[in-house]
Amino acid sequence: MKAFSGSVFLGVLACLLCREAASSTVSAVTVPLAKAVSDSRLIVVGSVEEISEHRFSSARNKMVTVRYFAVRIEEVIKSRESGKINWAGRRIAILDPHEVFYQEEADLIAAGVISFVDARYPTKVRQIAAGDRLVFFLAGPETAQKLSLPDARFLVCGRAYDTLAIKRAVLKLLK
Repeated sequence: MKAFSGSVFLGVLACLLCREAASSTVSAVTVPLAKAVSDSRLIVVGSVEEISEHRFSSARNKMVTVRYFAVRIEEVIKSRESGKINWAGRRIAILDPHEVFYQEEADLIAAGVISFVDARYPTKVRQIAAGDRLVFFLAGPETAQKLSLPDARFLVCGRAYDTLAIKRAVLKLLK
């Protein structure tokens, strides 16, 4: 996530210093399964209990509303967390980092003065609904610390969740 934040910062800075930037540039990047697995601090199977919204003040003191998934963890596939945390049965809030970024930077995107990388996992899930059981690829807890949302985690990249059918391939990559 630090690399993503750094590249976003450099893109914004470059556009602001170079006043000839006439429009936003979005570089779409597909994140393959192997990269989603290796970049994840935590990979879990969980049930979506609800889809809700969270409001917070952005770095520029703008009120932002973002959607999140309240997920009950059923199984941990991978954990690079310090200490032994019992995740089974725990309810966490999962946010898409791109949705947060798009909401926080909406005015810069609309003004055409920001360039950024839109990294997304090619999920087979069309739409998430309450009751869905999915595999979630999660970043570390520090990435969501700016939010005042308890037990919040960002996905490792945009749409970094998939159906249970991907579990076998994830386990194979972890061997």
